[in-house]
Amino acid sequence: MQNNNGLKVFLSYSHKDNEPNSPHIDNFLNHIAPLKAEGLIDEWYDGNILSGEYQQQIDQKLENADIICLFVSANFLSSENCRIEKEKALELRCKRMVSVLPIILSPCGWLDNKGISDLLATPKDGKPVSDFSNSDQAWHEVYTRLKNIAMNELKIKHLALKDDFKNFLQDTEMLTKANSKKEKLFLDDIFVPVELEKYVDYKVDEKVSSDLLVDNLLECKRIIISGEAQSGKTTLCKKIYSDLRDLNLIPVYISDKRNRFVGKIENFISASLDEQYENFENIEIDKNRIIPIVDDFHYAKNKEKHIDNLLNYTHSILVVDDIFGLNIEDETLISSFANFRIKELKPSLRYGLVKKWVSLSDNDIVTDYQSIDKHTGLINSTLGKNIGKGIMPAYPFFILSTILAYETFSISLDQEITSQGYCYQAFIYFYLRRNGVKNDEIDIYINFLTELAYHIHEENKEELSPEDFAQFMVSYQETYNLPIKEEIVLSNLSEIVSIDSFRNYSFRYPYFYYYFVAKYLSDHIDDTKVIEEIKRILNNLHQNKNAYISIFLTHHSKNNRIFEEIEGVALSLFKKYRPATLTKKETKFFDAQAHNIVKAVLPPSNNNPEKERMELLTLQDELEQSNESVEQSDEFPENDNFAIELRRAVKTVEVMGCIIKNRAGSLKKAELEKLFEDGMDIHLRVLSAFFDLIKDETNQNEIVDFIAERMDHLEEIKDTHNKPNLEEKKEMANKLFWNINYFVVCGFIEKIIHSLGSDKLLEIVKKVCDEVDTPASFLVKHGILMEYNKNVRISEIAGKNNEDSFSAIAKKAIRLMVINYCTLNRITYADRQRLNSQLGISSKITIPEQTHEG
Repeated sequence: MQNNNGLKVFLSYSHKDNEPNSPHIDNFLNHIAPLKAEGLIDEWYDGNILSGEYQQQIDQKLENADIICLFVSANFLSSENCRIEKEKALELRCKRMVSVLPIILSPCGWLDNKGISDLLATPKDGKPVSDFSNSDQAWHEVYTRLKNIAMNELKIKHLALKDDFKNFLQDTEMLTKANSKKEKLFLDDIFVPVELEKYVDYKVDEKVSSDLLVDNLLECKRIIISGEAQSGKTTLCKKIYSDLRDLNLIPVYISDKRNRFVGKIENFISASLDEQYENFENIEIDKNRIIPIVDDFHYAKNKEKHIDNLLNYTHSILVVDDIFGLNIEDETLISSFANFRIKELKPSLRYGLVKKWVSLSDNDIVTDYQSIDKHTGLINSTLGKNIGKGIMPAYPFFILSTILAYETFSISLDQEITSQGYCYQAFIYFYLRRNGVKNDEIDIYINFLTELAYHIHEENKEELSPEDFAQFMVSYQETYNLPIKEEIVLSNLSEIVSIDSFRNYSFRYPYFYYYFVAKYLSDHIDDTKVIEEIKRILNNLHQNKNAYISIFLTHHSKNNRIFEEIEGVALSLFKKYRPATLTKKETKFFDAQAHNIVKAVLPPSNNNPEKERMELLTLQDELEQSNESVEQSDEFPENDNFAIELRRAVKTVEVMGCIIKNRAGSLKKAELEKLFEDGMDIHLRVLSAFFDLIKDETNQNEIVDFIAERMDHLEEIKDTHNKPNLEEKKEMANKLFWNINYFVVCGFIEKIIHSLGSDKLLEIVKKVCDEVDTPASFLVKHGILMEYNKNVRISEIAGKNNEDSFSAIAKKAIRLMVINYCTLNRITYADRQRLNSQLGISSKITIPEQTHEG
């Protein structure tokens, strides 16, 4: 029986060297039998292949080998296959220190062979096995050499980490006790790969998953990883450490932020090796096998000296806050380093992190998806992704801490703010306490930050120059007592208030700034000047900064004047239109074109919701990436009143949605109902304005003609021989026009659902929508039930579909909602049968591309 716990030894040889007249491989196998019997090694060669993909098995075994034996002869050197295996062996030796042992079988020109001649061959002095008068003596020398290599490899492989350091590698710090279903949370429980940007010549060359960082390290030899505070640099160090150790390499983690790496780097490496490994001093180790991982290297005083010494190691990793801020005079020192920067988590990675968290406590598919979607919505809201690019970086720390802030009851909440407001406050307190601010000093710092934020807001600037900041400090100390020296205050606020390379002062992340501006407004809400500023903000919610400030304002204050002002803004938007109802009477012009609108179909019974979700997330990744590359502006042309009004409408509803979601338990029901209905009506009034535009036949004809004219430029038809004539193009354009209109209608309903919906507001939603009692409100209600409660009320939907007032467009929209739900969630066979019998929605084995609306 083969022992699978031994070192994997790969044999590379020419078949001509294992024929009856020269059975070298057979002789080798006979002599190493004791090593196999002891479980030290487990050899593999192509003679082990019984069936399957021949070359694939060889490549796989070679890639995973611990030791590679090259049986060198003239036959070996002239074989193309052996040459390829030799090159791969040398590559593995260079990349991850795989031991490569040349065994000289017979006289040949191996000393002139590049690669092999650099290695220590066996038998001793490279004397060929065939030159020995007693071949057993030759093979015994080979045996002894292989045994020594194997013994040392196994010592390294079995090198144990000390318990304290193993705990450090799995430590999740503040999240250790965060999950109610696990006594202790480990890093492996919640880690998801992050994405990094690889820089070449100071430009982004490609994006790389952190799963591939070790491959990049082994290929590039040395790498620099940069990232902001809380971006996960140390966590990444831990994962790289574990991955390198799995490859039987010897990583060593070094960090000395406090003392700034004063002293020789060799001393840090030696001391850290002793602290991290058991009995390290008893093993003979090739220095090239040691891989220093130097965390927080940007704090080092003697960077150039340390880097120069690190070049003595084949591989090394430096972790810094900014790739371009190392300030190394001799740039040749870092020219051999590949540069990577940690990116924020994109939607698919945020989903993966949330999914991993949820999986710790719930295994039911339906409940999982409900919890995953709920947490994902929470994260996007907290990050500020529902308003614009966001106000908080999408790093794992912020995402998991947000979930923790919502789920934990171990810290009492300030009743003056919402749970989401507490989440932001928790981050601020975390930073202050981490930087040594005492509990009795926190109020001093909070007041300072509040006044600083509002001063920047009043100045209408994004940052303060040194002169501006000095003036602020004079003004502040004239008004308030500041018993702490300015330099100490700024040092303790270094992770909240940033001083850039040009000595300008600003808040490091937007959420800090918006939080404290809103706090100032809330604290001074009885001031007439402040009330006027609040009114100005609420009347200009089309500007992102005003939208964010208003959300934080409602975290800090319960003053009814704020809500009255918001309601006044809501009623003023598109006020000349009545809310759309989607009744037959209203959409008669649209229903006449229902036959031109594509029909959504139920996905096949073998539909994979997870695959569908990932495809949707990939699209969201691309959309978010495109938004990142475009500078968002709050400025609009003065004469574009419609664009400003439309943006005001969208942003106002988003703000109202944030308010009712965050204050679902602290606002009176009547106030929640009023805000929800006002928010829904805004979008439905915009939809009425849209109907006014498209039901005009003149407008219809102009748009259809325009689309038809542009069809010759479409890639699908411009190169075809059978080009459509003018009448056919108009017919195609007409179908396209009405399908676009249909998706605009669906888009407005979806916008209401996602802006105003929440699992905490289901009773509010049902009460308001049932009282409004229109097909439009019916769609909103059931969309929210599907999205936030994972509840599809088939009988209720079927009953409404049969009512005379329900328009064809509304029926198509509710059908699409149900089908989209079924696409993204697991549906049983019995439930599919109900959909078919009650709603006429049947499964298809395949979905024609032109009819897939999901």
